Amino acid sequence: MVDTSTAAGKGTRLTGIDVARSFALFGMMATHILTGPGSDEGAMGAIHEAAGGRAAALFAVLAGAGLALASGGDRPTPEKVSRTRRTTLVRSVALVALGLTLGMIETPVAIILAYYGLLFLVAIPVLQWRARSLTAAAVAAALATPVVSYWLRGDQGLEESAGDNLEWSSLGEFAHVVRHLLLTGYYPVLTWTAYLFAGLAVGRLALRDQRVAALVAGIGAALAAGAWAVSTIAVRAAGGFGALIDNDLLTRYSVNGRTPNDGFYGTSPVNDPWWLLVRIAHSGSITDLVHTIGTSMLVLGLTLLAVRPIQRVGRVPLRMLAAAGSMTLTLYCLHVVAVGLNSSGFGDPLVPVWPFLVLNIVGAVVIALLWGAPDRRGPVEDAIAITAGAATRDQR
Repeated sequence: MVDTSTAAGKGTRLTGIDVARSFALFGMMATHILTGPGSDEGAMGAIHEAAGGRAAALFAVLAGAGLALASGGDRPTPEKVSRTRRTTLVRSVALVALGLTLGMIETPVAIILAYYGLLFLVAIPVLQWRARSLTAAAVAAALATPVVSYWLRGDQGLEESAGDNLEWSSLGEFAHVVRHLLLTGYYPVLTWTAYLFAGLAVGRLALRDQRVAALVAGIGAALAAGAWAVSTIAVRAAGGFGALIDNDLLTRYSVNGRTPNDGFYGTSPVNDPWWLLVRIAHSGSITDLVHTIGTSMLVLGLTLLAVRPIQRVGRVPLRMLAAAGSMTLTLYCLHVVAVGLNSSGFGDPLVPVWPFLVLNIVGAVVIALLWGAPDRRGPVEDAIAITAGAATRDQR
């Protein structure tokens, strides 16, 4: 969500990344708002099926891509990498602080910012890596971190409940906060490193080249479809789903004992290794990570490809999306507050869900355009950028 999408050596933004980021924002808004009775049926169910887990993953992949672009894109230099490392450290601290502050608001939204900030720290040591090394890191993380998480939370007896949003008072139990952010929370950094490395690898490519954008989209489609197929074969044909049913392990996680719910809360259950291959949103399973990395690359590749022909037809819709996507951190914060105010103690919403969703999306676009985005940074983005710039100047 922090603005790091300026392309190396060009001085201009990659509009496709802003557009992709707007889709991620709107998808997260939809999954936050369209809740309650009937949310797994009809139009609401279809939106949850499409955006659940995928929107948040897209944000994380785009964060990695943005950091890669800020440090030089496909042509990183030691100076750009060094500068980006310093500013990323400040941004990381700012995001954690902002996340803890938003956590003080009574809201049903699982706030991502503290996890996001910690994930930025993971990027600092690898910012100088090339696309090939980052791709290898992404593959290793997608395959290994779910297994490590399963073992730590299971055999080592660590909690598996995500619990409430973290806030400043949570720091009194520092060990719990660290475990929550790294392992057991809604967006655990351990498994989310796969998204970060994948995004960094994509950002090290020449994304302005339409052939590269097409390649990103094609690889993304293959990963998404492949993970879906592996999960289906492993869980259905190989007997994994049957084992979960026979051992009555679905009761806690399903509506009717056979069909898993819309999504988990960041981690997979630890009562059977088959969960590592069950593709469910927000589960952090192997197939979930690979699938959502794939859908994220697909969306990014398609938006990069679509920008040029859309510009020929009409710039207004493109500018509307790019404006919202260029200041998603500010808009996300406003959205969290708005959902909290509308939730009235998590009871029936004050404004019905569909009108409220439209209000959030249209409001985000209008606010962004009135603010002057994408030519002008959002206020929260600007505050963090100014702080990062001042801190890094003091270090010279």
